[in-house]
Amino acid sequence: MRLSTNAIHKGLHFADPTYGSVAPPIYPTATFVFPTAKEGALRFAGKSKGMIYSRFTNPTVSALEMKLAAMEEAEMCIVTSSGMSAITLALLHNLKAGDSIVSHKVIYGGAYELIANILPRYGIKVHLIDFKNIQEIEKHIDKTTKVLYFESPSNPLLEVLDIKKITALAKKHHILSVFDNTFAPPPAQEPLKLGVDIIVYSLTKYHNGHSDIIGGAVVGSTKLLQLMYCHSFIFFGLTMSPFTAYLVSRGLATLNLRLPHQSASALTIAKFLEKHPKIARVYYPGLASHPQRALVRKQMNYNGGILAFELKGGYKAGEKMVNNVKLIHLAVSLGAVESLIEHPASMTHSELSPEQRKQSNIGEGLIRLSVGIEDVKDLIEDLTQALKKI
Repeated sequence: MRLSTNAIHKGLHFADPTYGSVAPPIYPTATFVFPTAKEGALRFAGKSKGMIYSRFTNPTVSALEMKLAAMEEAEMCIVTSSGMSAITLALLHNLKAGDSIVSHKVIYGGAYELIANILPRYGIKVHLIDFKNIQEIEKHIDKTTKVLYFESPSNPLLEVLDIKKITALAKKHHILSVFDNTFAPPPAQEPLKLGVDIIVYSLTKYHNGHSDIIGGAVVGSTKLLQLMYCHSFIFFGLTMSPFTAYLVSRGLATLNLRLPHQSASALTIAKFLEKHPKIARVYYPGLASHPQRALVRKQMNYNGGILAFELKGGYKAGEKMVNNVKLIHLAVSLGAVESLIEHPASMTHSELSPEQRKQSNIGEGLIRLSVGIEDVKDLIEDLTQALKKI
């Protein structure tokens, strides 16, 4: 089955083999009855696939994992309690004291904090560099390197990295590639087909699409994820609630309709902003002015619904802009049906010092806009009136 069909139908029979419910049932149970002690022993030994305890998994949660794996054409998926827990799981399972990680320097603020400031506490060496330079990546790889970590398009500058070249380098050196695809989930981008080993997601964003849950996912091969599940996931306590899993499953049904619409609206808005006299620069993969536009065409099916722009007035102009929108919500997060605007310097990337933001090319007047499914004319009118206040 294809992506939009899998998003609706995959996992339904597993979730309710008894009654054939059209919607996946919610199983709000902590534990499950074993028919016999022998069967309980087989389940704990991994020799039987029956349920044990909802910290391990749950029928509602498993149905969601089946959907997500099918949509990625992957062998396995583990859903988690948040996007950050998915990143933490993928990295801590594959890194130990004495190992090193090489990461792109422009990544989600929470991931930056984890990699730059928390991993070193546990004896893990960190290299934060520019992944647009393949030679620079290779220069930092040595026998201790276990993971290459990156995202594309990047948050918040919408840089596009050459996924195939980076994953080829990882394979050459027998290193895992861990890739955050939150900004461009299928149908926008298909990282496994570009050589990525492990994908991490914040399901809070596009997958769910309605700003009413927190969740994450790790996607990849059974060989990599089964060990992660058995040796790390069930002991880290990163469990997703079955209520959350139900809502994400419901959101997935319309992902293939929402994302193309958001992508088209984002391009219209980006073109409008590019001509505005108060804006120094617009960052959007769909623009002809995007420095990696040729690469975008090669590895992305849609340009995505996120854009960023730098105001000429710096930090104060950024604050004034976001304080004066009326229709668009001043809020962090992205990928939802409603449009959201934020000021990275004071919000999502406030964990970074001014010097770190400067090193990452995140300007003090940078604004990130997540385009929803509203009428694009209404969104442009709201941006126009807010810009007049600067």
